[in-house]
Amino acid sequence: MDLKEQRYVCTLAECQNLTRAAERLFISQPALSIFISKLENSMGMQLFTRTGGKFLLSFAGECYVEEAKKMLELERSLMKKLDKISSEQSGRIRIGASVRRSPWLLPPVIARFEKEWPDVEVILQEGTISDLNELLDQCELDLMVLNLPDLKEGMDYQVLFSDEFLLAVPQLHPINEKSEYVPGTGYRRIDAKYLNGETLFLHASWSSSRHIEDRILEKHRVQPGRIRVIRGTETSFQMIAEGLGIGFIRESYAINLKYRKQVNYYSIDSDDHPIDVVACYRSGHPLPKYTKKLLELLTEHGRSM
Repeated sequence: MDLKEQRYVCTLAECQNLTRAAERLFISQPALSIFISKLENSMGMQLFTRTGGKFLLSFAGECYVEEAKKMLELERSLMKKLDKISSEQSGRIRIGASVRRSPWLLPPVIARFEKEWPDVEVILQEGTISDLNELLDQCELDLMVLNLPDLKEGMDYQVLFSDEFLLAVPQLHPINEKSEYVPGTGYRRIDAKYLNGETLFLHASWSSSRHIEDRILEKHRVQPGRIRVIRGTETSFQMIAEGLGIGFIRESYAINLKYRKQVNYYSIDSDDHPIDVVACYRSGHPLPKYTKKLLELLTEHGRSM
């Protein structure tokens, strides 16, 4: 932005003296005099009245300076903002996450981040993986949180935490008695063979969780007595709590879902889990230091659950 004209006129109006104004502007007196004369000629009106060596504003000059000061203030404000962006003190992060994962993962992280980085705006986008991938392709997202198997080519990523895939069983279901203690793990285990003939809640066919569920059932040759497909994790969880069947759930969801009736969680003997949850971003785009800080907080929060 070049506001030399406005700067010269406002400085001369303030100093009312050609020599002092030229000194403040670090130019010669003749150069400033020529500049002002050419400007007045091009405008077809005088901005200054010359009286006894003083340069006093004409009415046109007063109107000019009034608006020019606003322009110079806008320039100062803009340069201040750009300086903060250049030094990575200010900026914007557009982050996308699934509707299921976003509620428990992002709000506490964003709250903490914005206290430390008040001049960095965080914009949250929620949606399906396909919706978020489209936004990422259109450069409308800077980060996206997803499961590593869902990562597209051409993306860099940072692992945030590992998410176990668990079996969710109603508290009074007989299968609870089949659980076994596994040394060194946080969950007892149930052999998948005990799922034969049971009513199972499975995710919708398009979800990454359903792909894991299908592999588990196929690997262990499980023949459910009935399959109930529920799109909403919360609804499925509550139906399991009511004793209507058995289901699968990610550990991070299980920790953050609450219901008045208890559900028991077990590990399943499968090679398909745990799954790394990552934050991805476009390759070849260096991350600002504030984005790296947000990733650090996401990792800390994810692993602390």
